[in-house]
Amino acid sequence: MEPENFRLRTKEVTDDAKYNFPNDLPLRPGKNTTGKAIQIRVNQYKVSGWPTKDIFQYDINIGNGAEKKGKIMAVWMSRSVQERLRQISPPNSMLWDSNKLLWSSTQFTEQRILVDFDAEKGRQPHPQKGPDTCYCIIRPSKIVRMAVIQGYLQQKMPFDNSILEAISFLDHLMREWPSKSYTLIKRSFFAKGNLATPLDNVVVAMKGVYSSIRLCNPQSSVGQPSTGLALNVDVANGTFWAPQDVHQAARNFCRDRNRQLSYTVFRDLLKPIKDTKHPGQVTQSEDFKNLRKLAKLKFRVKHRGKADDNKIYTIKKFTWEGSQPYHNEGAHAKNTVFKFKNRQTNTEEEITVYNYFKRTYNIDLQFWYLPLIITERAGMFPMELCHLIPNQRYNYKLSPDQTAAMIKFAVTRPKQRLEAINHGVGMLKWNEDPYMKHFGMKVDPAMTVTAARLLQNPEVQFAGKKLNPGTNGRWDLRGQKFLLSNPEPLKSWGFVIMGGATNEQVVRNFINVFVQTYIGHGGKVENRNPVIYNSPRGEDIPVTVVNARNAIGNQANLLPQIIFYVLPGRDSFMYERLKKNTECRFAMVSQCVNIAHVVKAQPQYCSNVAMKVNAKLGGTTCKVASAKNWFQVPTMIIGADVSHPSPGSPQASMAALTMSFDQNACRYAAAVQTNGHRVEMITPNNIRGMMLPLFEQWISNVGRGRGPQHIYYFRDGVSEGQFTHVLNNELTDMKTALSEKYGQQIANSIKWTVIVCTKRHHIRFFPKEGDSQSSDRNANALPGTLVESDVTHPFEYDFYLNAHAAIQGTARPVHYHVLLDEAKVPVNDLQKMIYQFSYQYMRSTTPVSLFPAVYYAHLASNRARAHESTPASEGPRGGQKFEEARQDALIRAAVHGTQGGSSQTGSSLPTEAAPLVPLGNPDQGPGLINKIRNGMWYI
Repeated sequence: MEPENFRLRTKEVTDDAKYNFPNDLPLRPGKNTTGKAIQIRVNQYKVSGWPTKDIFQYDINIGNGAEKKGKIMAVWMSRSVQERLRQISPPNSMLWDSNKLLWSSTQFTEQRILVDFDAEKGRQPHPQKGPDTCYCIIRPSKIVRMAVIQGYLQQKMPFDNSILEAISFLDHLMREWPSKSYTLIKRSFFAKGNLATPLDNVVVAMKGVYSSIRLCNPQSSVGQPSTGLALNVDVANGTFWAPQDVHQAARNFCRDRNRQLSYTVFRDLLKPIKDTKHPGQVTQSEDFKNLRKLAKLKFRVKHRGKADDNKIYTIKKFTWEGSQPYHNEGAHAKNTVFKFKNRQTNTEEEITVYNYFKRTYNIDLQFWYLPLIITERAGMFPMELCHLIPNQRYNYKLSPDQTAAMIKFAVTRPKQRLEAINHGVGMLKWNEDPYMKHFGMKVDPAMTVTAARLLQNPEVQFAGKKLNPGTNGRWDLRGQKFLLSNPEPLKSWGFVIMGGATNEQVVRNFINVFVQTYIGHGGKVENRNPVIYNSPRGEDIPVTVVNARNAIGNQANLLPQIIFYVLPGRDSFMYERLKKNTECRFAMVSQCVNIAHVVKAQPQYCSNVAMKVNAKLGGTTCKVASAKNWFQVPTMIIGADVSHPSPGSPQASMAALTMSFDQNACRYAAAVQTNGHRVEMITPNNIRGMMLPLFEQWISNVGRGRGPQHIYYFRDGVSEGQFTHVLNNELTDMKTALSEKYGQQIANSIKWTVIVCTKRHHIRFFPKEGDSQSSDRNANALPGTLVESDVTHPFEYDFYLNAHAAIQGTARPVHYHVLLDEAKVPVNDLQKMIYQFSYQYMRSTTPVSLFPAVYYAHLASNRARAHESTPASEGPRGGQKFEEARQDALIRAAVHGTQGGSSQTGSSLPTEAAPLVPLGNPDQGPGLINKIRNGMWYI
C-alpha cells in the first residue's frame, strides 16, 4: 500500500483520543457473515518490529548538481567520501538513494568533502584539463518522525506527509542490502548470473522477487501477532538482453526483420543507402537504424586478458561513415583510422583499427567489416571483442513470438509461484540484513495465514433453464438458449472479405455453422443466405464499407443490422478503420472474425461469436438467478475507466463511462471521449457530456419516467493517492451535472455508493496444501473467496475478492475499496452483489474477475481509439506499427540533428485533446443514433 497526495494535516501523536475528521473515507462497518469460514495463505509477511526513534534525513549535492549517474556513483564510492562517512556514523547506519537523499540514525552537521580523483588513482593532473576534483556536500534537511506510523495505526492522527516520509524510509531500508547483491528494477530484485530462460537468441526472461512495505490491518484474524506493517513479496518476471558477443547480439536483433541472416548479408544490410530526399547523399539503412537500439548497453572486452576483465564500458553509438568518406561501404575496422602514439619511436602515426589490434594484440579481426562501437571516453572497439554483461533490462516492446514465449514463462500455477516466492524470501535474507539489524527492523519469515469467507455461488439463468456451476467457475453453453435473444430477427446482414483473406465458399460454410449455432442458442435469423462482399485488393476501407452497406441493404431492402468483417490477420489499424467507418459514419454495429477461425468454423468459436453478436443486437446472454430482488429501490450502476496510450504515442487518454440499461444490470450502454493527455481524472465536460445523455435515456428505457434513487459508481484504475479526487472531482461533477439538469432536490435525493476496484497489485491467495474445501484442482482459491483481514487497510472499508477460476496460472483477486456509501448497503449484500454479478458478463461462460460495469468500461475506453478524429493518411497512432514508425523518426532526428515530430511525450503534448468522432451522424436521425449509443457496440 503506497498512499500519496492525501490531505496533509498534522496532529500530535501523543493524543490518546481517536482522531475523527470530516470527509474521511468510511471505516469498515463490519465483516461478512455469510458463506463458509475458511483459512487461506496470502503472500504477505508481518513486520514484527521497526524503528520508532527519529531518523535524520540529509540532502546530497555532488558537483554542479547536473552530474551524470556514473560520476555521482564514483564520487560517492570514493575513498574520501567513504572515510568521512565512517568517521561520523557507525557501520550500516546510513541509507543513500543513489541520488539526492541520505538517511542516518546519527545526527551530524553539514559535511563538505573534496574528492581528488588524481590523488586517489595515483596520477598527475591532466595538463590541459587540470585537476580532476569534485565536491560532495551533505546537508541536514529534516527529521523523519517514525512514531507517526503507530499514531496512524491507532487512529490518533490522519494520514499525512509525515507518514509518507516514515514509510519511504522503511521502503529504502528494506532495499538497501539486497540492492548491493542483486539487480534492482523498481521494487524487484534479480539475482546476477541467475538461470535465464531464452525467449529467443536476443532476449532472456528471468524470475526475481518483488517486495514492498504495506500498512495493513493490525488485528490478526487467526491469532498471529500483527503490528500493522507487513511486506508483500511476490514473483517478479523481467526481460533482459541475452549475454553474448555484441556482433552476435546485433545480428540476432536485426534477424527478426530479416530472418536467416549470415554475417555477410548482415554487413550488406548495414551499409549506407541513397538518400532519396537529398540526391548525391547517403543515409542510414533501416537495419543500421535498428542497430542503434543497442546504445547504452554495457559490455566487457575480451582481448586484454583477465587483468581488465572487470572494467565495464557503455555503447554510445556505432561508426557509420569511415574516417574517409567510404560512402558505399560504411565505416569498419579497415577504413577507420586514428592517431596512435608509437612508444618505441616516440612518434604519432595514423593507423587503422584493424592494424592496431593486429600489431598490439596479434588479433586478426574476423568480422572487420562490421561497424565499430564508439564509447563515451574509451575510444572504439570491434564488436567481436566485446561481450554484453548479463542482467541488462530489455526495454523494447516484445515481438509477437517473444510475447507468446514470455507468457508461457510467466504464467505459473500456485504451487510453482509459491515455491518461487519462498525462494525470493530466501534471497532477501531478512535475518542476516545488517541494515535491518542496526535500525531494529524485524520480519516474521512465516507467510501470513488469514481468515476468509467462501461466498455461495449463484445459479445462472438462461431461457427456461438454470445452471449451477458450483465452485467450478465455468459452465457449458451447449444446449443453452440465451436469456433474451435479439429483439429484431436478423434480416439485413452480410459478410465482407478483407484483403483477399479467403474465398466465398469458405465464408459460406462459416455462415452455415454460425447460423445453426446462433439459432440453437435462441437467436432469430430470417435471412440464412446473407450477402458476401469480396473487397477488391487495393480498395480503400471507406469505399469497402459503403459498397458492403449498399449490397447488404439492397438484398433485404432494409438498413443493415450488423456487418461481419473477415480479417486476413491481426492488423489493428485495419480493425480500427473498419470500426470507425461502420459505427461513426453509419451507426451500425459490426463483428470482426479472423480468417483462421473462419476456415475452421468450429461450433465453440461460433458460440463465442454468437454471444457478442446477440449482445450487439440487443439480447442478453444470461443473468443471476435469484429469488431476491437485488435492488429495493430503482438503482443504476455506473462503471468508469480511463485508458492511456503507450509512452511516446500522440494519442489522447480515453475516458469511458458505462451505465446499466436494464432492471437486472446485465446490459450496459457506453459513452467514450478523449480525456486530455495522460489525465486520469475524468474532466467535468466529459462527465456532463457522457453521463447526461445516457441518464436521460435510462429514465425513459429503465426507470419508466423516473430517475434512480441509488447509484453505484465503480471506478477503475486509480491509485490510493487519487481516492479523494474521485470523490471531490468526479462524484462532485456528477452531482452538479444532475442538479443543473433536473434540479437540486432531485439530485440530492439520490444516494451514492462509490467503489474503486483494481487488479494492479501483488496480493495472491494460496489455499493450504491439500485443502479441497478452499482450492480447485490447480490449487487456486475457489471463486467467491473473500478476504477482509490482515492484507486489507488498517481500518478503512476494503476487501479482496477472487470471483473467477483462473484458466491458467495463479488467480489474481480484485481489490475493492469503498470510498462512500450513502445508502448504507449491508456488507453481506454489497459483497454478494459484486461477486454474483460477475456471472452476468455478456460474452463469457465463466464468472469474470472484475465487476462487469468496470470491465465494459475498460473495453469501451480501448475501443474509443478507433473513433479518433484523425485522417487515415496519418497512419497508426498506437500499437506495434506506430512504435516502429516512432523509433524510425527518433533515429532520423538523431542522425540529422532535428527534433522528431513523432517523439512527443508527456509534457510536450497539450493538455487538451480533440474530441472523438461521435457514434452515428445527425443525418441518420435520433432513432438510429440512440439505438447504437444505448447498445453494446463496444463488446
